[in-house]
Amino acid sequence: MRNDDPLTEQLRRWGHAQVNRFALSRADRSVHVLDKVRDHAPLTRERAMQDLVGRDGESRRRFMAARSGVQGMQLLPTWAVDPIRAANDASHPQDLPEIAVDVGIPDELRWVDRALASMARQYPLRALILRTEFTVSASQAVKARMVAEQYGGELSIWQYRRELQRGVDFMGGRTAA
Repeated sequence: MRNDDPLTEQLRRWGHAQVNRFALSRADRSVHVLDKVRDHAPLTRERAMQDLVGRDGESRRRFMAARSGVQGMQLLPTWAVDPIRAANDASHPQDLPEIAVDVGIPDELRWVDRALASMARQYPLRALILRTEFTVSASQAVKARMVAEQYGGELSIWQYRRELQRGVDFMGGRTAA
C-alpha cells in the first residue's frame, strides 16, 4: 500500500471523516459559564421591578376598571380581580448532556461506505480490517488484536496485512468500475 496513492488518500480522508463524524454541540458554547453568573444571581429590587414591568397585571386591572361602569375608577384593586391561572412550567435546574450532532461524510467519499457495505456481505473480516485500518490510530499489531477480538478468532499481523491489501485492491476495483 503506497502512501502517495490517490485511493489510499481517499480512504484516509474517509477514515478521518468517520472518526470525526459526530461533533459535540451545546446550545450556547460561545458564552463562558462565569459570564452567566449574573443571570443566576439574586435580583436587586430595581432590576426586579424592571423585569416585572408589564407583568404585574396593571394594564388588565385598568381595562377592567374602565369596563366596570364605576365613575372615576381608574384601577381595580388586586383583591377585586381573579388571578390568571398559569401552569408552572419551570423544571428543576439540570445540567443537560452535550448533544452529538451527525456531521456526516462528505459526498465525494460516500462511495467508500457503499463499497464497505458490499464487501462486508462477502468478506466481513476484510471489511472490518479495512475499517479499523483507516479509523483507528495505532500500530498494525494493536489493530490486528482489536480485529481479532471483534471478529472472535485468531489473526496474525501477516494475515492482517494480507487481508488489508486485498481489501484495498477490492476498493481499487470499485473506483475503476
